[in-house]
Amino acid sequence: MNRFYRLFVLAWGITVITVIPGLLKGQDTAQVERISLEQALKLAQKQNFDIRKTEADVRMARSDYRSTNALFLPQVNVEETAISTNDPLNIFGFKLKQEIVNPSDFNPVLLNNPDRMHNYQTKISVQQPILNVDGFLGRSAAHDKFSAVKQQLDRQTYYVEFQVKQAYYGLTLAQKQLTVIDTALHVARAFGSQAEHFYKQGMINKADLLAARVRVLDLESQQSGAENNIKKANDNLRYLLGMDEGTTLQPTDSLTLVTPPSAQVDYNWLNRNRSDMRAMRDMMSASHKMMQSGWARYLPSLNVFGSYEWNDKTFLGTGANNYMVGAVLKWNLFGGYKNAAEIEKSQAQYPKVKLMYEDKVYQNRLQINQTRRNMKQAQHQVELGNAAVEQASENLRIRTNRYSKGLERTTDVLQAEAALSEARLKRLHALYQYRISVAMMELLLEQNLVK
Repeated sequence: MNRFYRLFVLAWGITVITVIPGLLKGQDTAQVERISLEQALKLAQKQNFDIRKTEADVRMARSDYRSTNALFLPQVNVEETAISTNDPLNIFGFKLKQEIVNPSDFNPVLLNNPDRMHNYQTKISVQQPILNVDGFLGRSAAHDKFSAVKQQLDRQTYYVEFQVKQAYYGLTLAQKQLTVIDTALHVARAFGSQAEHFYKQGMINKADLLAARVRVLDLESQQSGAENNIKKANDNLRYLLGMDEGTTLQPTDSLTLVTPPSAQVDYNWLNRNRSDMRAMRDMMSASHKMMQSGWARYLPSLNVFGSYEWNDKTFLGTGANNYMVGAVLKWNLFGGYKNAAEIEKSQAQYPKVKLMYEDKVYQNRLQINQTRRNMKQAQHQVELGNAAVEQASENLRIRTNRYSKGLERTTDVLQAEAALSEARLKRLHALYQYRISVAMMELLLEQNLVK
């Protein structure tokens, strides 16, 4: 093995050892935090913005559902009313309420021109719903909506897990790509120095020398782009985890080829039990019940009420008391087309929700089949990448040996080195695509396929 190839192997080892400090170049003030994929997923459960917003939606839906308890529970009010008046009719009525009417109060002069009077009324009133069919159906619809939002939270959690895996593997990929580029740059610079030496000795022409220099400049440009990709991937993962901007994340899990268990998908079970499908069925049920609730508004409603009050000349006085109880049977036959319009709207909404569900059922099979094909294709690409890296490594070794003896042109060696770097990058990208395909399958099935 000649010294050029040994230099290549040495550069690869040095780059792997020093990759972490190199990745953090220009970020000396940032706090570095090593994080595993499992830790990232747990952190996202607590701090991800989308999950927290959906949790707020759940609380709002729960409040909406609890507000329908008014259909069963009474409404109780306590009032204290203070009045001062010289209105003849009210004064006579207040005297009756205070139970202080006497024969002199029937004097026409006093009836027509009474003195000012004060009345304090303390009142407790109760209203109790008895029969409200539209309200019962609306309550059931609110419960279905609440259940749907809870299922949406579950689905949002699974989706955020997929996003975190995508971002985590994206950051790992960007760092591995920089490692490959750094290694290639070390080697290209070594070839560049050797090319300078050969050019001075007249062993190569200026075109070969310039080719070596261009290769170094090209890799330096790729290095800058890779470093920028790492920063963007770090920002994306940090956002998903709800972390502070001053933290630089360092993944501890690497891109590896894993083989998830292959199993037949029960689409009927999937369409019934996956969280988003359950949510859509709940929304479909809620829409249907709201349509029934609209028709039920044409049915009569029955409510009872009662009140007990005290009237006195003094504040909170209890000198006289009375009560009143009653019932209201109400039948709203025409509400200015409002009820009819709401029924028409719900009749249009229910088929739409049903179509959305049927569309999703159809999409599920397509997405799972496509993802399964993507996994298989990515696995083949990884295997091809392994073979390509092995072939490119051997080709570079041979050409490097021949170059040291003056039997190869500089451009040939540079092309062999570039082919090896390209093969390594393609293999990394294939590994990334494979892990993303596995993560997508986990999202579609809501199952952990890789332990």
